[in-house]
Amino acid sequence: MSVLTDHRADPGDDVPAAPFAAAAEGDPATSEPIRVEPAADGPAEQPQGQPIRGTLRPEQLRADFGAHFEANYQRLVAQLYAITLNPAEAHDVVREAYSRAWRRWAEVGSSADPTAWVRRVAVRSTMRSWRRTVARLAPGRRRGALVDGGEPRTRAALTALGRLPDAERRAVVLVDMAGVPVVEVAALEQVPPGTVAARLSRARRVVGDALADVAPATPVSIGPYGNAGRW
Repeated sequence: MSVLTDHRADPGDDVPAAPFAAAAEGDPATSEPIRVEPAADGPAEQPQGQPIRGTLRPEQLRADFGAHFEANYQRLVAQLYAITLNPAEAHDVVREAYSRAWRRWAEVGSSADPTAWVRRVAVRSTMRSWRRTVARLAPGRRRGALVDGGEPRTRAALTALGRLPDAERRAVVLVDMAGVPVVEVAALEQVPPGTVAARLSRARRVVGDALADVAPATPVSIGPYGNAGRW
């Protein structure tokens, strides 16, 4: 299995959603519906035909949140690992993002794309200078710790990603692995779309050259989660 999907070497990978719910701020121990403040990290749009989560009861919100967590956690960790090249940091930032999402799940869960909200929060966290320093210096949090495993094309892709500047690596992972539109990456990076396009072009060239040196038997696999098809 590709190291871009299998991260179970990290303790706590199988942490269920329940601990987030138990620690949620403002979660009343009553049968009254939970009402959560609007999400500050993006607009929430209520999909047609779905219940308004702001009126769901606590147990319904927990079930809805838990289902999303179980369905998307591994995929998001894989994407964040490809950005950070650090499995422990990838788990940390995704967990933190889900913790924030839970505290406002009535809004986040009703948005057009809750997964994008969680991903955006996690990626922003990796961009903070203090986290980059801690991740670099913390014992046992060596970048590229999983590059030694996996199949050849995955190792080649990860090695190539490690040669890229942070911004170029984020661009190629978010666009080509996570399928995020260039304009959304530009908004996240607070740069013009043309800047992201230029970063993406350079990054694709580096990753493409690395993969060209490996037997093209199979594409880089990210398991059952899917990607944009370039790897």
